[in-house]
Amino acid sequence: MNTYLSTALYAILKPLIGLMYRNGMAFGEFSKLAKLAYIEVIEKELIKSKQKATTSQIAISSGLTRKEISAFRKESTPLHDKKVNQNRATRVISAWISDPLFCDENNKAKILDAQGADGTFEHLVNLYSGDMPFRAMMKELLRTGAIEEIDGNKVALIRAAYIPSNDENGMYDLLGEDVSLLISTIKHNIINENNKPRYQRKVSYDKINVKNLDEFRELVAKENQILLVKLNKWLAQHDMNKQTTKKNEKSMKVGVGIYYFETESEKLKGTNDEN
Repeated sequence: MNTYLSTALYAILKPLIGLMYRNGMAFGEFSKLAKLAYIEVIEKELIKSKQKATTSQIAISSGLTRKEISAFRKESTPLHDKKVNQNRATRVISAWISDPLFCDENNKAKILDAQGADGTFEHLVNLYSGDMPFRAMMKELLRTGAIEEIDGNKVALIRAAYIPSNDENGMYDLLGEDVSLLISTIKHNIINENNKPRYQRKVSYDKINVKNLDEFRELVAKENQILLVKLNKWLAQHDMNKQTTKKNEKSMKVGVGIYYFETESEKLKGTNDEN
């Protein structure tokens, strides 16, 4: 067993177990999910390597019994473990700060008429949220505090990000998608054979005075938002949903995730924090 991998998994599991405990999830439920994931991933890896994904082969690779695998293969994958499409609300907000129909030359979202044919909130939703009714989208964005109504017939964007802060289950959707994407990037960088690692960086110091944290949080929010708006504009311009001549070509989901973190400093051996 790779002790480095074991140490990493232990560190990942601790905050997840904290969430499981909060939601009353017993170990048996987690164990079942782990077995389902094991079987699904190993089956895909066997097929990818042009091997037969038989129950016996999965049993050999996973350490599970053939009886367990046969039973689990009949069950469906949990809803929140399925591929997550980009949130429709996120697409609407992203377009609002990148599409010239709905923003100015500085990528500042325009105040939009709620209804109408061109350049309105209804038009925005129709273009970027599939078949979701614009009133349903308005209700969702109002609920999460992303927009506000003005005079009953106009809509203003007040937060250029969709964060379901008032919806714990919505945050679990983000947990499932964002953490899995980060791990997939790290996995690629560990095993990639073409010497083309994906961008993965962070900056941190472990002795920052707590009095300076508010200033740093504001700096992070400001600078990262500028970067995300710039990257979003490029992605929006290359979105194949808006390029009818390219819809039959292969597409990939791509993006960049940025997050802020803070945690207690670890006292180093041989140091005295009172000095």
